[in-house]
Amino acid sequence: MITANQFGKSIAAVLGTAAAAVAAPALLFVGSGAAQAATTVGTTSDALGVTVNVQSAGSHGGCSYTAEPTFTPAGQLKPLPVYGVPFHLQPGASHNIWFPGVQTGSFWQIEVRCDNGPAVDTVDFHNAWY
Repeated sequence: MITANQFGKSIAAVLGTAAAAVAAPALLFVGSGAAQAATTVGTTSDALGVTVNVQSAGSHGGCSYTAEPTFTPAGQLKPLPVYGVPFHLQPGASHNIWFPGVQTGSFWQIEVRCDNGPAVDTVDFHNAWY
């Protein structure tokens, strides 16, 4: 049974995450040794989980997505990492990957590898719903 207090906390968390999602894309243009990143990563969250959007800025083909939590606030369970989730990225297009999850307030290191483009693009960012 969900109490009014729990429902209010959930709504506040969703609104806070939405505000963070608006600010996060500016931080996500980080490449690994390249002048420009060949992929960009952004997230959107809801009460059921997080959608990761990978945008091609040069990389394409068979790709894999890895995310490891680098920091989890005290009192929260450390989320499980994901390794090598396969997907296909068209040149100049984007691909969404959805993960179920709950709010943890964790920071993540994300790595995207594609057959065509730089070997690795890595981004570090905070994602409260993953």
